[in-house]
Amino acid sequence: MEIKKLSDEYIKDVAQIEKACFSKPWNELAIAAELKNEFSYFYVAVEDGKAVGFVGLYVLTGEADIVRVGVLPQYRNRGIARAVLKRSLEDTDGDVFLDVRESNAAAIALYRSLGFYDTGVRKNYYSEPEENAVLMKRDALKGGDAVADTRN
Repeated sequence: MEIKKLSDEYIKDVAQIEKACFSKPWNELAIAAELKNEFSYFYVAVEDGKAVGFVGLYVLTGEADIVRVGVLPQYRNRGIARAVLKRSLEDTDGDVFLDVRESNAAAIALYRSLGFYDTGVRKNYYSEPEENAVLMKRDALKGGDAVADTRN
């Protein structure tokens, strides 16, 4: 597996991952727009020439917000999300924020293993289906620390 910056070559693949992972997927135009956004950092995990997972974050004013994380269902539980998240987190040493569906225990556990902690709950944040969002944060790294990975 290779981790690469999102390019035109992988837009269709990412759109397919979006459809497989989200109730409100971004379309190809929305994904392509991220290539022109100076604050946007999107990475893809590529196997056999095809993107099978991705992470997108916005980095501005020293902080980052993870806005999308997706892995094709048949590629899950292979460390792909962890690998692409760790690569994307290299783009900031500031605070990093994200929100995640309350029912997504696997993602919450992954984020915690990478140094994120819960900061609150946003009631009924998601729709289709309606669900609370768990708000999470990873504090700024100090002195060039490597990305935290607390898994055993």
